[in-house]
Amino acid sequence: MNWFFIALTCAFSTACCDALSKYIMRDNDEWITGTAILGISLVFMLPVFLSCECKPFTPEVAALFAVVLPLEIVAYYLFLSSIRMAALSLTVPLLAFTPVLTIASSALILGEKVSTAGAIGISLVTVGAYILNGNLANQSFWAPIRALFSHPGSRRMFLVAVIWAVTSSLGKKGVLLYDPIPFSFLLVAGDLVIFALIAVFRVHRGTAVKQMTKSTLGLLFTAGVFMAGAELTHFVAVSMAPVAYMISVKRLSLVFGVLLGWIFFGERNVVYRLAGASTMVCGVFFMYSS
Repeated sequence: MNWFFIALTCAFSTACCDALSKYIMRDNDEWITGTAILGISLVFMLPVFLSCECKPFTPEVAALFAVVLPLEIVAYYLFLSSIRMAALSLTVPLLAFTPVLTIASSALILGEKVSTAGAIGISLVTVGAYILNGNLANQSFWAPIRALFSHPGSRRMFLVAVIWAVTSSLGKKGVLLYDPIPFSFLLVAGDLVIFALIAVFRVHRGTAVKQMTKSTLGLLFTAGVFMAGAELTHFVAVSMAPVAYMISVKRLSLVFGVLLGWIFFGERNVVYRLAGASTMVCGVFFMYSS
């Protein structure tokens, strides 16, 4: 299958998982929410993992895994805490910088280079993603950037963008040395162990946990399914295409997120968002044609 459509599936799955996570965290903290979603996703990834033939888990793979895992844990926590503590219009636009940062990280770590058309496409995706999620009707274009200096939630999200740019390139190195599906499974399993330990500790210290209703369990279940899809398709796609291109297509999750917000939550400013989405689509066209 073409890497583009796999990456597009990853984008849609990511958007759905993120939207559900935001909703669930109205009543539970990021560690508890993350633990539940990671655990459910691992259950759905297990059959796929068991059906794969794995390459030897060499010391080189183990060393790379030891570097990527803590970075992913920190990034996932910062991502969840950022969308919980700050307005989405001041945080989510900062994820738009991941594709541009990935150009540098993939060049340094993997020796990958992008074409001129590809670089133009990535830049358009970045600008479009920023416009798409900025609340331009009620704040200035530079509000998310200025918030970096005044709001911890925005600073956390920018740090997430930097970490994900690095781990995307390291992750590709891992799947080339090992295999996409086993590497993604072990990474999610490692995330789950650490998140679960911290969540249990926090509950023991008195962190409130909302009683799990059928509705909440259903949301967690669905989020876990989408996370499993996002993780598997991410590593398969990144093994097939330049990292910067794949991450740019994955950022179309922001377009899907806006559509979900408009359909299910009645979010406004559709004109601004359509302008951002159109810019991103033009960027993807440049990348795909390169």
